[in-house]
Amino acid sequence: MRDSIRAVAFDGYGTLINFTVPHFLVAMEELVRAHGADADPQALWDRFVEAAKAARGENHHEPVYRRYEDAWALQFEQAARDLGFQGDGRLAATHLKRRLSEAEAFAEVPAVLEALRGRYRLAVLSNADDDFLLACLARNGLKFETVVTSEMVGAIKPDPRIFHYLAEVLALPREQILYVGDWPMPDILGARRAGVPVVWLNRHGHDLPPDMPTPDLEVASLTELLPILVG
Repeated sequence: MRDSIRAVAFDGYGTLINFTVPHFLVAMEELVRAHGADADPQALWDRFVEAAKAARGENHHEPVYRRYEDAWALQFEQAARDLGFQGDGRLAATHLKRRLSEAEAFAEVPAVLEALRGRYRLAVLSNADDDFLLACLARNGLKFETVVTSEMVGAIKPDPRIFHYLAEVLALPREQILYVGDWPMPDILGARRAGVPVVWLNRHGHDLPPDMPTPDLEVASLTELLPILVG
């Protein structure tokens, strides 16, 4: 694989940036308090995720693109209605964007990028709005030749068009771009559909869902990429 790869592209949140479900649950608790509501943050999160199926659908085979700022507002208002309180969607979206923009990179990220830099062209491809992702990367001092967001393309993983756009920007054949992501539906399925080799970053040892294609590689941390790509 090493000889055929010219660029390595990373997913953002959950791969480079340590913001996952527990962090969203904290944000939900903060939003419950901000609304003065008597609601369980876990229940709010569950309904927020359920509402995402209609508002965005990145957990579907055929996703519908919508900016996160807009989708989150709709999702939060629906989740709040389900729990019996009036939700301020714009307040919620702004709060989530702030939390995401302030998130920290995983500890191993700077060293891994430094080891790869100069050997490979480095990129980020993320389902994200430009503002919070670019702010987060800058805050963490993470620099890439190319950053592609779903907002830039108007398409959301697993739609292969976002991967095609990355290949066009890099001016490389798709098979020469290695994609690294943590979420099977958007990352593995999306890359496979686009003809891009893919590494599944499986930090917690989850089983691959039975309806997902098999990744080219599976690693438990980004550090495990280095023996494979650098030697």
